[in-house]
Amino acid sequence: MSSFTLKSGTNKGNRRIWIEGNRLASAGFNRGTFLYRTMTGSVMTLSTVPVDGRKHRIAGTVARPILDLCGKWVTEFIGDHTHFTVTTTDSTITIEPVSL
Repeated sequence: MSSFTLKSGTNKGNRRIWIEGNRLASAGFNRGTFLYRTMTGSVMTLSTVPVDGRKHRIAGTVARPILDLCGKWVTEFIGDHTHFTVTTTDSTITIEPVSL
């Protein structure tokens, strides 16, 4: 299990969650991996186990996988927070907004 905090960015007026490189690869999330999103309160969980929810795919290259989440729904999820904390395990990525 690994945890880290990143600053959220923006793209076309919406907030953006961008996670890349070794942070994903070391947890076993490689290019092409499908993740299924569920929201519980202020916590987003992305899991490799299929569930009813939105599906996302890890992009990038084999050497540099990228998870890019952007849109109005991310803006609503992040709210007034400036950063987000990511916790990775073998099959899940948990994201929670935080302010530093």
